[in-house]
Amino acid sequence: MKTKAIGLILALCFFGTAVSFADDPQLGIWKLNEAKSKFAPGVPKNHTVVIETVGDNVKIIVDGIDKDGKSTHNEWTGKFDGKDYPVTGDPTSDIRSYTNFANRVLKMTIKKMER
Repeated sequence: MKTKAIGLILALCFFGTAVSFADDPQLGIWKLNEAKSKFAPGVPKNHTVVIETVGDNVKIIVDGIDKDGKSTHNEWTGKFDGKDYPVTGDPTSDIRSYTNFANRVLKMTIKKMER
């Protein structure tokens, strides 16, 4: 029994160390906790945001609801280098750029092209 406990503790330590040295703390699946969030009625909400690596790029997939309660879905693929990359599925923007502003802070710029 003692051997199993020591093995479990070591496994948890290795897992914790691997997580703490992860390349990018933003990567992963982010889910909205509406019970802890304070939104005004009728505003858009992003329920799930998935940030993953695709090759040497980052892909961000956003699912939520708009102000009318309709489902929304948009995707962006690029780098956190401040350059413009196209976004699909978002009627309010055509281009986004992200900058890794601080260790756990992303700065996003949204642009809508005139037609």
